[in-house]
Amino acid sequence: MTVLRHAFALYAVRELGRFTSAFSRARESSPLEVGLERIREACMASLGMEFDTLTRFDAKSVVGLFAAPEQARVLARLVDERARLLVKHGQLTQGLDDSVYAGQLLACSRQRFGTPRDARAAELLQREVGELSALV
Repeated sequence: MTVLRHAFALYAVRELGRFTSAFSRARESSPLEVGLERIREACMASLGMEFDTLTRFDAKSVVGLFAAPEQARVLARLVDERARLLVKHGQLTQGLDDSVYAGQLLACSRQRFGTPRDARAAELLQREVGELSALV
């Protein structure tokens, strides 16, 4: 079962990597709604869950749904991307709220999965996806 869980987590990270260039393009030149739609698509492709539904709940409950820390990291990355997009379009309060939520997701991931597993998830995400802000 752990092999299947790891394969699913790796798939989620790779799907997120596929969307990184779309994020940077949407942040720079597209209307806000187009960027938000890219984030929703990436969440559905990588996690198989609706982004808007996941972000309606508290971070601890959402992380409790995941079987691997990589999934929590992917969602945190998507929430952080939405925060950057909102700030870019002048919605500072909502952007700050998303930044805080992304941090809460990471903290809950470390609490649930433990620091060593979460650290490996962070390394995998960095290796497979790279830094989104570096694309801008």
